[in-house]
Amino acid sequence: MHKSTISSYWPIVDGHMDTISIMYESDLDFSRRQTQTHSDLVRLLEAGIGLQVLALFTRPNSNKSVSLQKILSYLEYIHGIADGEPRLQIVKTTADLPGKTPEPDNLRALLAVEGGDCLGGELWVLRLLYRLGVRLLTLTWSNRNQLADGVWEADSKGGLTRFGREVVQEMGKLGMVVDVSHLSPAGFWDVAKHVSDPFVASHSNAVELCNHPRNLTDEQIKCIADHGGVIGVCFCGPHLAESGRANLDHVIAHIEYLWRVAGEEHVGLGTDYDGINETPEGLKDVTYLPKLLEALAARGYSHTRLEKFAGANFLRVFQEVLPSD
Repeated sequence: MHKSTISSYWPIVDGHMDTISIMYESDLDFSRRQTQTHSDLVRLLEAGIGLQVLALFTRPNSNKSVSLQKILSYLEYIHGIADGEPRLQIVKTTADLPGKTPEPDNLRALLAVEGGDCLGGELWVLRLLYRLGVRLLTLTWSNRNQLADGVWEADSKGGLTRFGREVVQEMGKLGMVVDVSHLSPAGFWDVAKHVSDPFVASHSNAVELCNHPRNLTDEQIKCIADHGGVIGVCFCGPHLAESGRANLDHVIAHIEYLWRVAGEEHVGLGTDYDGINETPEGLKDVTYLPKLLEALAARGYSHTRLEKFAGANFLRVFQEVLPSD
């Protein structure tokens, strides 16, 4: 583990991590230290994370009932952990968000679903997921679903479907954050047109530095900033470097580029730990996040800028979008 005074940037927020799906499928206990994953409750607390977005992901399945069953099983798993674990609190309202006082033994978790396939074309499923604590939805994975086309289908020029528009409108009423990572360009611009609240790209990088379909153009980056949203910098090697092999410097390059294009109020962490096959050199698991913040501080960036990047930017969006009670 990389030791640090990371608590000086409290609260740290990571906008995307796939640990829960991995834990459930591998029959592991999220509340205990593990060696097969990039993260767990113990290491998140050691890293000084105040709020973790826990993304629930299952690969697309033509049988939407199977997709929903998988997501529900992950929800039951994490709620079961939280019921017996005083160090873990599920965020449902703005009152549940962390404050400025460090809480070294308390992790707030915001539950997310990655990919709207499990909705099966039914708005009542979205409302059910909300009742079960889900507060962020990544509209698509990279595939096409009933909401929109993902980045793999970008050549089709397809954006949000009629159902997709209904979903984002209902999310606005409920108090759920819209996430455009993995979404096709046409879908992105439809979201910008139909969503009035800030929206996020929870785990995306800059296409100008790495020409990957999952990354964002300057126009998209500026649009997210104009809507008051946040881009979470992703640690996936192929999204950081053309070679697919990345290190700490590649991550910093994307952070600095996004700062230049979007401004310091619109960039945060979106590690994608446990959703990537290989981590950047120097960032092998969540306990190495202090090393990233220290490297940025060593380049002369102000404490205020790093506080925004480390967590305040995502917290601002959650404070604005989530229900108050």
